[in-house]
Amino acid sequence: MRVSDKARIRQRRIVHGALILLSFSLMFLGKADLTALRNLRMGSSEFLAPVVDVVSAPIRAIETMIEGVRTVASLRAENVRLQGENDLLKRWRRRAEILESENRQLRSVTGAATVENRTPITARAVTAPGGGFAHTVLISIGSEKGIVRGNPVVTADGLVGIVIDVGLTHARVLMISDINARIPVILASSSWPGLTVGQNGQLLDLQFLPGEANPKIGELVLTSGHGGVLPNGLPVGRVDQIKDGKILVRPAVDFRHLSYISVLVGGLEGIDNSNLALDDFYTPLPVADSTRLLEGLNSLGERK
Repeated sequence: MRVSDKARIRQRRIVHGALILLSFSLMFLGKADLTALRNLRMGSSEFLAPVVDVVSAPIRAIETMIEGVRTVASLRAENVRLQGENDLLKRWRRRAEILESENRQLRSVTGAATVENRTPITARAVTAPGGGFAHTVLISIGSEKGIVRGNPVVTADGLVGIVIDVGLTHARVLMISDINARIPVILASSSWPGLTVGQNGQLLDLQFLPGEANPKIGELVLTSGHGGVLPNGLPVGRVDQIKDGKILVRPAVDFRHLSYISVLVGGLEGIDNSNLALDDFYTPLPVADSTRLLEGLNSLGERK
């Protein structure tokens, strides 16, 4: 082998060794660079983290405040909506209570007694009944509906009174509790006749009963139909007290809760009804003028 060949082989070995050494060096250098880079990144993060936290704190506070404002606004809007719904429910509840009361009153009228040859016409009580001097009530119906003096006024419970004055659109009813009201009656169990007289109070005085009548507490008292103005068989009340020969009857109708009534129209043909009211106590009305029904009475139906 020549010298030149040996030299060439030696050079190749040197080159190969250098390449192998360079490869290992690059491998270790890459790992060292990655570790250094990772350490640099970690150091930068640790250095910048407090700065970023300080800088971002106002931003987070603003975001929290904005979210709080949104929450408050949403809660306020929800509160307004709920308040509106609550007010609406209250109004509907009040309306339902009013309708329930009116329906209860109307049911009491629809169950009123029906009498042959008499047509019931429903009306509203315009003024509160009762007073110190006169127990009367104004009703929202008059001559234009066929109402005349002497028409009985009833509810489902029994007799309220008698129409004594009539205008075009309103009428005045003398209640059986008025001191001027005298109702021919009978005891339901024995048919003994008598007469109830109003006392301007809560009880009626039952008079002119025969001595042998012997009424009982709780006994039903009915209209007798005597005279033809009132039909027979209408409930007037029940015997409430018997003391010292005085018999007191509690009316079948609770006049304190009188809202709707029924007027029994007809059945008075051939009957003189001109003396049903005391003209010196109640001023007769012109047929075409219903406003004078209020004359001499206050808003409660009491005589001034």
